[in-house]
Amino acid sequence: MTAHEQQRLRTGTLDRAHASALPDYDRSPAPCIAHLGFGAFARAHLAVYADELLRRGRPALIRGVSIRSPRAQEQLEPQDGLFTVAVREPGEDTALEVIGALASMETGAVAALDAMTAPATRLVTLSITEKGYEPTLDTPGPSKKQATVPELIALALARCRRDKLVPPVFAPLDNLLDNGNLLRERVLESAERIDPQLPPWVADNVLFPSSVVDRMVPAPTARDVEDIAASLGLLDLAAVSTERHRSWIMRSVDQLAALAEVGVQLVDDVTPYERRKLWLLNGPHSAVAYGGLLIGHDTIAGAVADPVIARFVRGIVDDTLEVAELPAALGPAAFAEEALRRFANPALGHRCAQVGADGSSKLPQRLLPVVAVRSERGLPTTRFAVVAAIWIAATAGIAVRGVRLPLLEDPTAGALRAASRRDDLQELSHFALGSDADTAFMAEVASALRRLATEGPALPETER
Repeated sequence: MTAHEQQRLRTGTLDRAHASALPDYDRSPAPCIAHLGFGAFARAHLAVYADELLRRGRPALIRGVSIRSPRAQEQLEPQDGLFTVAVREPGEDTALEVIGALASMETGAVAALDAMTAPATRLVTLSITEKGYEPTLDTPGPSKKQATVPELIALALARCRRDKLVPPVFAPLDNLLDNGNLLRERVLESAERIDPQLPPWVADNVLFPSSVVDRMVPAPTARDVEDIAASLGLLDLAAVSTERHRSWIMRSVDQLAALAEVGVQLVDDVTPYERRKLWLLNGPHSAVAYGGLLIGHDTIAGAVADPVIARFVRGIVDDTLEVAELPAALGPAAFAEEALRRFANPALGHRCAQVGADGSSKLPQRLLPVVAVRSERGLPTTRFAVVAAIWIAATAGIAVRGVRLPLLEDPTAGALRAASRRDDLQELSHFALGSDADTAFMAEVASALRRLATEGPALPETER
């Protein structure tokens, strides 16, 4: 029997699921969490924490909303919101957990507004990624103009103010530096355009705590669906695979104190945790992805197992640790070493092209701040220039000794490809990295691009 001939996971078939954990709690109360962007990461991260809270008798049901694509709703609605999280580690049997924390799944801006302003909603979380803040959404109403997620939140808060509702807490779960304050600033800007009286009300009444979240969740594949269905005994089109590791560090607010019961770290200042993750996990992760694309590896695990890439990325880590100045209590060196171990997990099948996508929004957070500090101290930045050069080559379609790398998805891809036709690598590097990048570093990136184009796909053995 193939996976698609099996019965579908849903409430009526739940008792047939072969899993180590099944939801045994009441799923009928009104959801108190609204989540925007209920993709693979939210399922393997937020929903797992919520599931554990529900098992403790705490209210934590989620109302999921996908702003644009109906895919999540199409996957989850026939399954009554149930889905499987498969935890995969090398040398261990896959552990399956059926999660019941998702009460409903909807699509569209109207659904998002309704979810954020529902009387029971106390927390709104977001995992829309860096590019999700761009104007690509439809605002409900006759104008049908394009709106950003911050604009939708501002509209929801205007409704809360009008109807005298207690506003929820808004917690972004994206890999953005100071993500809570960034979201707050964007919402205040949007609120000003709606009603000049709204920003002061938002500033006085709404909390936007920053979060640092961590769990590697590759995009699910058809093979994942088949493997999980074979073990679960039921077809689950919304299943996700992930690693055992997970963490969630959030600026402490009284309304979310219960999260600490399930392992969420509530702290006064998330800044050092943000820097540790962006610089020592996300940055090296991008370096592995681009090194893999350059040399011809499909997966992150395959790339980091390559001794040439491993040496190069360890050099990136050492260069970063040299200037990171993180508190010793955060164990930065041990954290970085653990990250490299996690990259090597072959059970995840995390693809280099997925991790390498959207470099225009990722690298300014993960790479350029380290470059800036090293440049200020007169320290070499050669490895970082090579990483940036590979990203530009793969996004702009620049041939590496006559062979084009796999093209990466990126909001700037079209513009970069057009700029690359002018055959001015210095100008292209400046265009790709933006005005914030150091001029000397941009020249170094252009030089690295030139070497890639003429000498071919090899990572340099650079000295510190």
